[in-house]
Amino acid sequence: MILGNKVSVFGGTGFVGREVVNELSKVGYEVTLLVRRPERYRDFSLYSNTVVRALSSYDAEPLTAALAGTDIIVNLIADRSTGTERIEPSELVHVNQKIKAASEIADVKRVLSLSQIGASGDEKGRDWLGLLAEADDLMQAVSCANVTIFKPSLLIGENDDTTVRFAKQLQRMSLLMVANVNTVVQPVWIKDFALAFVGSIRNPATFGQKLEVSGEERMTLKELGQLVAEIMQKEAIVFPMCRLNATIMAKLGAFSPVASVSESQLLMLKHDMISESDFSSTFGFMPGGLEWVISTYAAPHNIRERYNFYRKKAGRNPRELG
Repeated sequence: MILGNKVSVFGGTGFVGREVVNELSKVGYEVTLLVRRPERYRDFSLYSNTVVRALSSYDAEPLTAALAGTDIIVNLIADRSTGTERIEPSELVHVNQKIKAASEIADVKRVLSLSQIGASGDEKGRDWLGLLAEADDLMQAVSCANVTIFKPSLLIGENDDTTVRFAKQLQRMSLLMVANVNTVVQPVWIKDFALAFVGSIRNPATFGQKLEVSGEERMTLKELGQLVAEIMQKEAIVFPMCRLNATIMAKLGAFSPVASVSESQLLMLKHDMISESDFSSTFGFMPGGLEWVISTYAAPHNIRERYNFYRKKAGRNPRELG
């Protein structure tokens, strides 16, 4: 199969999309970011080889027109951090059905789609993970394309929805309240995820696969909060927040006295996000160490400099030292 260079990205305005679009542009793909409100995302045009184009709706006609000439689709609509472009859970499956149909009409040759570890059709009712599993099955069935579904554990990094919230709360006080405190995760640095994601586009070993993407270190969300506090050099008490209080605080949003919880956390982190998959074997490089990754945006400046010194001494990739 000869694969072209034109990539259309859905759901690319959030935490995941910014890193994926950046990586796509760096390696030379021609990227079109499809959004309903392009005037709010003009900054994406600063990425090389990237244009922001209006998609008025996910109806068949505008969607098919938008995909004309597209070789590769990147579907990130499962990302909950896309602001005004966010697709609500009740619409997730419906929108994926429309993207699938339009992809087949456009004869797209490659599809990469974002999901989450734990997405399973075994989930009862319309649970988030059950909806994701249904959307995954739709995308994997795109008849004209080689498809890869990416199912990451907790993605972390500057501007994430978990460790950065923990850090903000710890800046306010030495009490850190954590929702879903016993959920076990294997955090992955968003930059490593984006590199693995884009690097898989032309890798036949990933075609037709549902790839679980997990870091090397496994811990509960409480332990993750304690690690953030340690890196920040805070003597903090980390304790659980009951579901009711967490829901109220999340609903208050920016007005909440508690910065450490969000609606997306409550939706996505109810179940363990763990895997036996080996990141380096699948993607060909070692992911960044959890403590160092968090230090790049949460640690005091002198601590960051120390981590970078040891990183250089160990001969780690210079891209990790920004």
